[in-house]
Amino acid sequence: MPALARQRGLSLIELMISITLGLLVILAVTYVFAASRASYRHQEALSNVQESGRMALELLTRDIRMAGHPGCGNLAFLDHRTPAEFSNAMVLSGVANAAAVPDSISLTRGSAHPARLSAIAAANQIELVDAAVLGNLVAGDRLLLTDCAFTEVVQVSARLGNRVTTVAPLTRQYGPGSFVMRLERVAYSVAGNELRRSVDGAPGQAVAGNIANMKLFYGIDSSGDRSVDSYVANPANWAEVVAVRINLSVTERDVTLPFSTTVALRNRVP
Repeated sequence: MPALARQRGLSLIELMISITLGLLVILAVTYVFAASRASYRHQEALSNVQESGRMALELLTRDIRMAGHPGCGNLAFLDHRTPAEFSNAMVLSGVANAAAVPDSISLTRGSAHPARLSAIAAANQIELVDAAVLGNLVAGDRLLLTDCAFTEVVQVSARLGNRVTTVAPLTRQYGPGSFVMRLERVAYSVAGNELRRSVDGAPGQAVAGNIANMKLFYGIDSSGDRSVDSYVANPANWAEVVAVRINLSVTERDVTLPFSTTVALRNRVP
């Protein structure tokens, strides 16, 4: 009993040891929590960067590959009746900037889902098999016609059912089955770390984030064999471009990754 009577509390040393052990446990738990949180944030940033990079390359690849798409044939071998609007020399262009400033690119193409021509109703009227394929056609829209030998761009004046009236008469007769597509002008640029896509001059829409830089290099066919001889940032002749090399720098917080791909223009390669 005398021994038990003496155990009435903790000594100062015992209390200090208990506090020290408790602080060590709290410190260890805090360290594990902080490390887990940092790891989670890093993995989240890595996932976002990978998703942004893949999305950006997918969209750029899809549109660039279709540059100059007329439905069929290589652009160099077609007779372009309206070369100021659609020809081999003007369907692709870009702006190369300083190393730290993103480049931009623009292209002209026929829409991916064409309608078919049924008949030429009049010099300025075309009958389509199914005009609904082209969406809501209104006055001012531009259409690309091609029969795989000729191309021609016309401006819509009016539409009634499957019959489309054009502002000016067609320059030639196109046979049934010829392709009729929307003429689309697509541009890509980077602003505010966002890849922006613009169609027909409309304000650019953000399609991918975290894009720190975009550099473009153009594969030139200078020998006429329709294969790349060299890559340059500023082509002297855009009609010689047969491929585009895309280099992206995508960043979020502490994660920065490069993304790269090379896109062949489907209407210029063999």
